[in-house]
Amino acid sequence: MSFIAQVKFLPKEVKRFIATEALLGIGMGIFGLVLNLHLLALNVSPEQIGALNSVGTLVMGAAAIPAGFFANYIGRKRIFISGITLTGIGYGLFGLGESIGVFYLAQIIQFIGISFLITTEIQLLFSYAETNELETVSYSLLFAVFTLFSGVGTLLGGFIPNWFPYGNTKYQSSVYISAVLILVAALLRGILLPCVNNSFDKGKSKLLLSNIRIYQVFDKKILLIIFYLFLAGMAFSTIIPFQNVIVKFRMGWSDEYVSYLLTINGLILFFASMIMPWIINKFGTIKAYYYVYGMNLLFALILAFNNISVMMFSTIFLLRSGSFTLLNNMIESQTMSVVEEEKRDFFAGVKSLLRSIGSAIASYLAGYILENQNYTYPFLITFVILLVSLLYFAIFIKPIFIEKLNNSNFSFEEEIQKDVEGI
Repeated sequence: MSFIAQVKFLPKEVKRFIATEALLGIGMGIFGLVLNLHLLALNVSPEQIGALNSVGTLVMGAAAIPAGFFANYIGRKRIFISGITLTGIGYGLFGLGESIGVFYLAQIIQFIGISFLITTEIQLLFSYAETNELETVSYSLLFAVFTLFSGVGTLLGGFIPNWFPYGNTKYQSSVYISAVLILVAALLRGILLPCVNNSFDKGKSKLLLSNIRIYQVFDKKILLIIFYLFLAGMAFSTIIPFQNVIVKFRMGWSDEYVSYLLTINGLILFFASMIMPWIINKFGTIKAYYYVYGMNLLFALILAFNNISVMMFSTIFLLRSGSFTLLNNMIESQTMSVVEEEKRDFFAGVKSLLRSIGSAIASYLAGYILENQNYTYPFLITFVILLVSLLYFAIFIKPIFIEKLNNSNFSFEEEIQKDVEGI
C-alpha cells in the first residue's frame, strides 16, 4: 500500500488528532522563538535560561513516571488533555511574570504539562492507529504537521512583536497569544478525541500503583532502550532549546531574519518527517539508522568550526536540523513500536525521566557555554554525544530491532532482507 493510500485510510480519530496538532504547532512555534528573547529583554542571563531549562527538564522527568502510571489507571486521554492545559497555563504565566521566581514557577507548570503530554501522546495516537504500519505513518504525519505549523508559528513570532509591541517587553503579547492557542488545542482535543480502553484492566493498574517496582515491569531490553533515549535527550537539548539564541548572536541577525531562517527550518523538518517511512522502507531500519547518523555527525562537525560563511552556516544548519529530526523521529517511533502494548505507558514514563535527565545536563552545559558567548562548542558537544549514541546503537539497540523484525509480520515485504544486508 502506498503512503498516500495509507493516509487516506487512516482512522478518523487519527485524522482529528493530526488536524488539531496544527494549533499546538503554531502556539509552540511562537513561544519557542520569543521566550528566550522575552527573558533576555527582562535581563535574565543565558546562564539563568540554561538553569531554567535544566529545572524544567528535571521536573518533566520527575512527573513522567507518575504520569505513565496514572495514564494507565484513569486513561491516556485525560492525562493528555491535562498536559496540554497545564502547558498553556505555564505559557501564560511566563507572560505575566517579571521575576526569576515566577519564571521558575511557570517553567515547572509548563514542564509538568509537557511531561503529561509526551508521556501519553504516542501511545494514544498508536491506540487510534490500530496497526503497526499505520503507527509509523501516523507518527510521521503528526510530527510533519507539528513541524510545518511550528514553522508558521516561528514566522509569526518574528512579526507579532512588531505588530503588537505591548507589555513589559515587546514579546509579551506573543507569549499570551501562544498560551491562548495551546488552550484552544486542549479544548478541541478534549471534545473531538474519544477515550479508548488501556491495555491493563483497572485491577492490575491498582496493584501496580500500590506496589510500584520498576524492575518487575521492565525487562533488560526496555532498560537498554531507555538509556539510548537518555543519549538522544542529551543530543537534542544541547542545541534545540537555544537555536534561536545561537543563530541571533552567531550571525548578528535581527529577530525577523532569525524567524525567516527558523521558518525555513520548520519546512525542512516537515519534509524530514514526511520522508521517514519512505527512508525506512527504502533502506531498511538498520541501514537507515547508519545513513542518518552519518549525516548528523558530518553536519555537527562542520558547524563546530567558527570560520564558515553565513551562507554555509545557514545551509548546514538547516540540513543538520532536518537530519536530526529524521533521526529523532526514527528513534521515538521505532523504540515505542518494539515495546509491548501493555508496557507502553510505564515505558513512556521512565523513558521521559531518563531523557529529561539527559536533557537537563545538556541544557545546563549549553547555557554555561553560551553565557561565555561561544556559539560553536554546542555543535562539537553534539557531535561527541551522537558518536557515543551510534556506538551504543550498533552494540545494544540493533539486535533488539532485528529481533523485532524477525518476529513480526512487518508490512514492508523486503524489510528483513534489507536489514540483513545492513548488518
